[in-house]
Amino acid sequence: MKFVLDKFNGVIISHDELPEDVATFRLELHDVIAFAQQEQKNIVWLTLTIECAQFVPIATELGFVFHNCLEDQITLILKAPTTEFVPFIPTHTLGAGAIVKNEQGQLLVVKEQGMTGYKLPGGHIELGEKIETAIIREVLEETGVEASFQSIVGFTTRHPFQFGKTNMYLVCRLIAGTETIAIQDTDEIADAKWVDVADYLYDEGNADFNRQMIGALHDVDGLFTFEPDNNTGRFKKHETFFAQ
Repeated sequence: MKFVLDKFNGVIISHDELPEDVATFRLELHDVIAFAQQEQKNIVWLTLTIECAQFVPIATELGFVFHNCLEDQITLILKAPTTEFVPFIPTHTLGAGAIVKNEQGQLLVVKEQGMTGYKLPGGHIELGEKIETAIIREVLEETGVEASFQSIVGFTTRHPFQFGKTNMYLVCRLIAGTETIAIQDTDEIADAKWVDVADYLYDEGNADFNRQMIGALHDVDGLFTFEPDNNTGRFKKHETFFAQ
């Protein structure tokens, strides 16, 4: 079983070169644990793909615990008794809503299935997806309207949310390129329409927080996309937003 040492006095087992059978996996993992204990390593990291799920019980029997999980892999750790700090597991999920206006200054809103009030179109930002890409996609799926990203104008958090994580909700400003409503995600969205901002704010059928949010943010500038110079290498930024 191959592994590398990290700069934090840890051991990272190479997940792409694991044994194929359970018995060999147990023996080789035991050897790695013995090495880590002898060399006083802080943490042993083990990532198993879904194809190697049969190894999970073996790892937990030998003292590993779950650290984080994706659709197709799980990462487990074995921590030395004297080790207190472990790098954080993901703590937040990320979503976005869109303040989209047309040339008449009207606001684009949607009503979800089973709900009475209207809200901003938007949804979950996928792993690795840019905020700008995600919110344009969500607006198109929920309303059929094509829009261009302008800025981030606010955010709010909620805890606890799904799976005990904190959710961060980004409010984005977009400009409509088209106005025709053609809902694509009919399983989630019951209706979409253009409304005057004043009418939306006056309608008590809409959630109080949504009305406060739109009232405060519908006409502000916010944070704009910024492209740093020499944005390459190990510390390359995925997205940057600065005030102007």
